[in-house]
Amino acid sequence: MENSIYFTQVKTYLQQLNVDEQEDVIRFYQEYAADAQLSGERLMSELGTPKQLARRILVDYSLRLEEDDIHNKPVHENTRQERQNWIKQEINLISIVLEGLLTSIVWVPAMLLILVCLFATVGVAAIVIVALIYYLLTGLFQIIGGLAVLPSNWATGLYQGGIGLIIVGLQFVAWPIGVTIIRTVFRALMRFVKYIGHRFSHKGKEVTHHA
Repeated sequence: MENSIYFTQVKTYLQQLNVDEQEDVIRFYQEYAADAQLSGERLMSELGTPKQLARRILVDYSLRLEEDDIHNKPVHENTRQERQNWIKQEINLISIVLEGLLTSIVWVPAMLLILVCLFATVGVAAIVIVALIYYLLTGLFQIIGGLAVLPSNWATGLYQGGIGLIIVGLQFVAWPIGVTIIRTVFRALMRFVKYIGHRFSHKGKEVTHHA
């Protein structure tokens, strides 16, 4: 495959980047190939297929973009909208890394491991949320039940209603703890995804980490 055809195909997989970024990336690798006198099979052996190189570029770009966002973001800013944007960005990064890993059979085990960790994270979040909702409803039913029996048996009504109030009151502590658990597990997942992403995008070759 001629170098011009190779890099044209690489560019077709870089649609997530703007035109200037695409041109910058393609120019970098064209200069690298020219300096190293790479072409044909040697170029493919060094950089991989056009799709593999493009996916590594996108993974590397996404990782560095997120790192820049983290470093430039003021520490005190933590609004609900920013948290939602952060979650969307992290999910998008997971998608980009998984798509990149799919381009090489060597990385399929890593992709499967990420998927297992992702499902485990979702499972933990679901269990925590369901448990919190269950105890919240239990407390409310206890209060309603206590109010229902209060006219006929005030002692039982007060006891049952009191238990319900305690359970509901504990929700003010339980929910922040639950959110912290979910957030901690999700951050652990993202650290693992980023670790795999760095390994994949670099592949032990400095050329992959372009300016």
